Amino acid sequence: MKIKPVLAQVHLWIGLSLGILFFLVAFSGALYTWAPEFARIIYKEKVAPQEAPIMTPSALKATLEREFPSGDFRTVYYRGKNTSMQVLLYGNGTYYHASMDPYTGDLIHLQDMNKGWLNYLKFMHRNLILGKVGRKIVHWVTLLFLIMIITGMVLWWPVNKKGRKQRLTIKWGVSPQKLNYDLHNVLGFYASWILIFSVITGLFWGFEVVRNSLKAVTGETEIVYDKPLSAVMPDTEKTDPFPLMDSIMVDFRQRYPGKNIRVSNPHQPDEPINVSVIDPSTAGYLTDHYHLDRYTGQVLSGHFENGPHAEASTFHTLHALVYDVHFGTVWGLPGRLLVFFASLIAASLPITGFIVWWNRRKSN
Repeated sequence: MKIKPVLAQVHLWIGLSLGILFFLVAFSGALYTWAPEFARIIYKEKVAPQEAPIMTPSALKATLEREFPSGDFRTVYYRGKNTSMQVLLYGNGTYYHASMDPYTGDLIHLQDMNKGWLNYLKFMHRNLILGKVGRKIVHWVTLLFLIMIITGMVLWWPVNKKGRKQRLTIKWGVSPQKLNYDLHNVLGFYASWILIFSVITGLFWGFEVVRNSLKAVTGETEIVYDKPLSAVMPDTEKTDPFPLMDSIMVDFRQRYPGKNIRVSNPHQPDEPINVSVIDPSTAGYLTDHYHLDRYTGQVLSGHFENGPHAEASTFHTLHALVYDVHFGTVWGLPGRLLVFFASLIAASLPITGFIVWWNRRKSN
């Protein structure tokens, strides 16, 4: 029995059955590629750079206690002189991002991260705005889309060199039916080489068996990590961490000029102050993480899961790469453009594929 007719039926019926879901996930993913740029506009993140001192976490906390007293201050994120500082807050059963003026400490914008069209776009990509059930659906849709890519590549592959050349180009000036076939066949082939990375990283998020398999292959299951803890003494349990957070923010900004700095507010007596140093010009997986004693400010030493990226295990390096590969940021702007256009093509494939099937159905 020839394999291509069987694969053609698999490709056809998965596509017809789940085409609308493929479209929704792919189209929302294409738009969400530009989430940082959308957020900069919607959340009013752009500010005019000044020579004035940058506000401390304590100053931002004082503003938020007036403007949003029910908010639980979690982290503060310094993102450069021309961008608002971002404070993560918990409250009212959800979480918020507060955009704060880095020079005056004023609250510019408060965003409930479970509302707003940009967050709905994220939820559409992650779970079809259907919560936990939708998340499981998206995971299985992603797996089936991998099957669509594989079967599509096999069906595309021609039997000779002449046929291969014909299938690499779109023929213009032909009938609408032929043009539609080329749009599906040719664009689908090119996009598949990009989409395969987004799909595989999506499977990493979606299936624990994928993560556990990678842990086993990389030896992660054999590694024992230390837990970063602050040294608690009876006279320190109720110490306010914010004065120390202020000095830590200043110190790290001076030590790492040009880098973005995120500082956490510890909520437990033995919880450390966690600091992330992020280079905005590179991919997020290159982030360095530090843990400091919440009472002394000393950098904790040990073998931690999250530390400087140069010391990360193979698994955690790959884990940190997942988001950057999924949205193309690991390759900078060219990578994001490739993922954006490949995702748009992916969203078009159920449409052009349906038209191919419909035209053949009418012919038969």
